[in-house]
Amino acid sequence: MQLIFKNILFVIPLFLLELVAAQNPVFKHMADVSNLPDVEFYDVLEDHENYIWLAANKGLYRYDGKTYQRFSHPNQKGNSLFQLSLDSNGILWCNNISGQLFYIKNNKLNLFFDASHLVKGQLSPFAISENNIRLFTTTGIYDIHRTTKKTTKIFNGFCFSSANYASTNYAFTTDIESDTKRHQVYKLEGTKTIPILEIKNSKLIQSPLLFAFKNAIFLTYKSDSENIIYFINKANNTAKKLATPKQIKEETIYNLLSFGDTYWFLTTSGIFVYDFKNGAFIFKEQLFQTESITDVELDFNNNYWFTTLDHGVFVSPNLNIRRIELEAIKSKVTTSCALSNNQFVLATNDGKLLFYNHSNHIKTLQLPGKKIIGNLFHDIEKQLLIISINASESFVMDLKTNKIIDAKNKFAVAKTFSKINKNTLFYGNYKEGIVYKNPFSLSEKKVISSNRVKASIVNNNKLFVSYINGVFKYDLNTYTALELKLNQNSLIVDAIAKTENTIWMSTQHNGLLKFENNTLSKSVISLPKPLEINTLKSDSVFLWVSTNKGLYRYHTKDHNLKFLSDQDGLNTTINDFLILKDFIVLIFPKAFYILQKNKGLFKAFKTSKIKIEAVSINDLDTLLQANYKLPYNLNKIGVSFNSNGFQSNQHVKYQYRVKQIDTSWKNIPLHTHFVNFNSLSSGTYTFELKAKNISAKTPVFATPITFIITKPFWETYWFYGLVLTSIIGVFWLYFRWRLQQKEAQRIAEIDKILIDKKITNLRLENLRSQMNPHFIFNALNSIQDYIISNEKELASSYLVKFSRLIRIYLDYSQQNEITLAEELNALKLYLELEKVRFEDELEYQISIDNLLNTNQIKVPSLFIQPYVENALKHGLLHKLNDRKLHIEAKIIQQNKLQITVEDNGIGRAHSEKLKRPNQQHKPFATKANKERVHLYKNKLKRDITITTNDLYDKNNEAAGTKVVITMPIH
Repeated sequence: MQLIFKNILFVIPLFLLELVAAQNPVFKHMADVSNLPDVEFYDVLEDHENYIWLAANKGLYRYDGKTYQRFSHPNQKGNSLFQLSLDSNGILWCNNISGQLFYIKNNKLNLFFDASHLVKGQLSPFAISENNIRLFTTTGIYDIHRTTKKTTKIFNGFCFSSANYASTNYAFTTDIESDTKRHQVYKLEGTKTIPILEIKNSKLIQSPLLFAFKNAIFLTYKSDSENIIYFINKANNTAKKLATPKQIKEETIYNLLSFGDTYWFLTTSGIFVYDFKNGAFIFKEQLFQTESITDVELDFNNNYWFTTLDHGVFVSPNLNIRRIELEAIKSKVTTSCALSNNQFVLATNDGKLLFYNHSNHIKTLQLPGKKIIGNLFHDIEKQLLIISINASESFVMDLKTNKIIDAKNKFAVAKTFSKINKNTLFYGNYKEGIVYKNPFSLSEKKVISSNRVKASIVNNNKLFVSYINGVFKYDLNTYTALELKLNQNSLIVDAIAKTENTIWMSTQHNGLLKFENNTLSKSVISLPKPLEINTLKSDSVFLWVSTNKGLYRYHTKDHNLKFLSDQDGLNTTINDFLILKDFIVLIFPKAFYILQKNKGLFKAFKTSKIKIEAVSINDLDTLLQANYKLPYNLNKIGVSFNSNGFQSNQHVKYQYRVKQIDTSWKNIPLHTHFVNFNSLSSGTYTFELKAKNISAKTPVFATPITFIITKPFWETYWFYGLVLTSIIGVFWLYFRWRLQQKEAQRIAEIDKILIDKKITNLRLENLRSQMNPHFIFNALNSIQDYIISNEKELASSYLVKFSRLIRIYLDYSQQNEITLAEELNALKLYLELEKVRFEDELEYQISIDNLLNTNQIKVPSLFIQPYVENALKHGLLHKLNDRKLHIEAKIIQQNKLQITVEDNGIGRAHSEKLKRPNQQHKPFATKANKERVHLYKNKLKRDITITTNDLYDKNNEAAGTKVVITMPIH
């Protein structure tokens, strides 16, 4: 082995190689995560609702974590707005070069006052108090009353700059009427003006700026191309000129801000960070040296927002995480190793060794040839560095002398190293595990396993080695092995670490395990699932876990788990990292990250309150309110919401529940900011919403919204009552109608019986009239005369006709209606018999319209005969000769039957005169017919009319009577 150390390889030290290490906090450019509306920005401010306001060249914008909303006013002179400021009520104010003062209210930009006549085209600072807006102009200092807009001049002088802290203002001025090379700083408390500093300078003063903080006031200006800085003591109102730090002597200063105990000068060359101690600025670091930074804002989640003059806006989630780019080397980092204190070394795929102290590059050493360095191991006691090549080569470097010795293949293709004791080293490679005694001299080699090694560690005189086929615990005295199994199953362990007496193992199939008190069990660390663990390392009581989703730190005593992820600027898988004294170094092929191990590394994330942005009903936006009462058909509800903050759409998870529907909270997919309910049934729904930043501990809740969907009218109780009442009413009406119908039917039947009875009686009266004793006596007398005269044939014929007529009368009297043919036949037979009575001095005629079908037309039985009898008895009987009777039946309009009975008798008036005073005869038949007509009209709905007309000759003497009977044909 002595030959190895004697043969020193030719090594080229590259001490002069300068690596460009652009060290900046991790950041995200807003143009990469959103549609940034401009590149030139002047001011940034977060309001009380966690909106980010940006004053830009193109206007005023508000960012809610998703989108930008532009605010403008129709009377605005120019797009650019400046000097964002919040008053005590959280109202945002700003102004422009033209002197217009604006404020935000009711979600719009409002013009407060146009002071263009005062500012004369210069951007004038302003201060906000409870009652006034104080404006610092080139024509003086003015108070503008917030209510009346009354302007009061409180100082007459040329004001260049001002600063405000609480209710106190500071102004840098010069007297307009005196020498402009004499300048003063005044303190203004209310309207009281207190001179603090007078500057007499023969040189031109440029860009004076005042900055007010809790304990100090600073004045900066440029004179003769050099920045001058004054410190003003707030307690005693004294001023002192400071030594200007060399870093910012010639820089253009835009702003001075204070964060914690440090002061940040914002310049054209980025940010210069200083501590201020004992009246002097002590330089700490320079950030974003290629940017012109105009303003910085620290938001509620401790994200730093940077605005620039020409490069838009970028955000640093964590100033304690710095990224160092390896832009000067063309090779890639393949492995790394921690050295003493805060030093470490990076190895590359072309044989370079890059040495760093913190982020400062110390030196670069080049191995002979472009060799891929696969692993490094630092022996702290001997100050030696083992360099394992991914081939049959290895080297040992003396860190004291930078001498590199060729170790041949002794440590080639190493997967792991573990120092067992001062003189013993475990080395594992792709095919076996080896224990070297005196590894750096004439070493003794012992192969303890012929399997591919993955990881190893030594703890409590035990060697733990993970192989491709399982994990084993070795006794360091005998090197006998005991396999560690979980539930009798072998384990594939990728990484091993130890904290005090606990061994931690990252497995492929069983997650994170721990071996403690000779017991192997599952870890109690609640890592999210699914998660891929890449590396485990320990740092005192802390266990560090690198994963595909960030870096975790677990406190093994208080069991507190913290992590760094995309929200902290670590948006990549972490495979390898180093633990130094004060820092954690994350290793990547072309860069590395420096993480400061202090209290500020892990942020306590918060969640901004949830703002319900819109409620839509049936796809139409409506006014926001806490309660909605909607008809049944307006049941498609949409709710849009947002929680403000940097990239809140990526980092805030929402959950909702509807009390009447859900028993548990439902997750809303990430990047989703709305919930839709397509068809809510009738009822009361209380929509509850909560949000939580994925790194926060507690959620925030939105104000619940209640939706009352009324029932359709057919589901309401009043409708049920109406339906029930209607059904009962219908049944009641139906039964009432049935009762009425039955009653009407009963009455109709009674009426019918009565009518039939009446008609029967009337028919009997008709029959009586037609079979009156006088007619029968005359008929029998005529028969007797024929018998006495021995006129047997006439007597027989007359008797037959008389008997037929009597039989017809008896037969027809049993019927309500008969055919017209039957009525006329009976009438004809009657007239034949009456003609005998009149001794043939009677001429009658029966005329029938050819259109009449007498066999089908129905008429009331024996209805015409009474009128014929009247004609014979009262009209023709008293006439001695030329007795004529005409009966006619015909059709008239509207399908009616008209029957006319006309005689040429003596007339009704003459007939009445011939009646004897004591004559008791009553016209039974015609009276019965009138009653029958009345019954037919009112009860049987047959319109029968009878009219009797007296006939007169040309001398106006009675010439007979005419009876007209009209009835419908049926």
